[in-house]
Amino acid sequence: MRAITLENLTCPTAALILAAALAQLAFAPATARAAEAKNVSIAVAPARPIIEMRGENKFLNFDMMVTNGGADTLRIAKIEVSAYDGAHRLALRKAINTDAFAPSIAVIGEQVLTPGKTLDVFNPFSEFEGAMPLNELSYSFCLQRENSAAERQANAHRLPDDCDAINDVTVASRVYPGKTALTLPLKGKVFVWEGHDSYAHHLRVPMSNPRVKAMGIAANSNEFAMDFIYTDAEGREFHGDAGKPENWFSYGKPIYAPGDGVVREIANDIPDNWFKNAAATEIGHPALPPGKDPKDIGNYVLIDHGDGEFSLMVHMKPGSVRVKVGDQVKAGQQIGQIGFAGDSLFPHLHYSLLEGPEDTKAWGLPAYFSRFHRWYGAASVAVKRGPVDSGDFVESDAAMAND
Repeated sequence: MRAITLENLTCPTAALILAAALAQLAFAPATARAAEAKNVSIAVAPARPIIEMRGENKFLNFDMMVTNGGADTLRIAKIEVSAYDGAHRLALRKAINTDAFAPSIAVIGEQVLTPGKTLDVFNPFSEFEGAMPLNELSYSFCLQRENSAAERQANAHRLPDDCDAINDVTVASRVYPGKTALTLPLKGKVFVWEGHDSYAHHLRVPMSNPRVKAMGIAANSNEFAMDFIYTDAEGREFHGDAGKPENWFSYGKPIYAPGDGVVREIANDIPDNWFKNAAATEIGHPALPPGKDPKDIGNYVLIDHGDGEFSLMVHMKPGSVRVKVGDQVKAGQQIGQIGFAGDSLFPHLHYSLLEGPEDTKAWGLPAYFSRFHRWYGAASVAVKRGPVDSGDFVESDAAMAND
């Protein structure tokens, strides 16, 4: 790839502007660079991210809130991760940066930090080999000052290691093996329409966003959540007129308790949404009294499994909930049916395992289901115990209490 230099620029004025900007940046005193670094803070959410195991691979999803407390506008030019073992020996180092025609740093989205701004940067290094030690992870942010058009133009030609400030944050991750014996909450072959991979909307809840804060969300209870649906053999989600919820293969299907426990909360009288057209591209929502369905999850069941684990199943069909608060339930016992209530795009079951009963204050936990098959077309693999995620076709082997 041809390097971009001052000699490559055909406009003399542009070359002079760029040269002046580069010269100014090149001779920024060390004290100024230190001041820039001091003005930037990085917080990790959750504070101790959970390592999820799937087969031999490790997955680590969390976000870093980068706040610019200084007076200068800054651009994130590079993020580098270093992994260390228990004896602080370097085991891995890799980075995303501003290099090349389609720079990898673009995966984080917005890269410019104006004064007072916070950017939520979702961990861009989410998958690791099973043997990789993740006892200690160090994330390094290379920041370049960008207060003017000249500096912005200069930054487009600077190397990603040419930093006006470098900020580090150390992440102490943890393994959470799970405590409850869980089985899939649906029977038959089901599709994980969306799980919690690095692109899933469940994972990407920017904790510093003003709207998120206004909703009182202090933790992402959906961090490991999944949306289950039924399809036909061709992967279609409905038959006939898509505008009729009852034509969706998921609608009305039984939902089962994923584990033993006590029912702590339910809702059973929230009307379903409806589609405003046959193409199911516009949704109508019922007018509810103030305070009704404040979480916008529709009808739901919350089960306390003990040991600090809670299963939450939402968007149920109105009138279908078979349990009441205080009931003891067994894994595989039918508790309701799939519906179309609450903040739902179409009929489906949303499931999440939580560390506490209040879903606006409790972080999500990885759910490891027992005794199921993962389907790969006509072939399948038996899974004794493991997670599911976006794109999986899975089928429970567990006996249901109602069978």
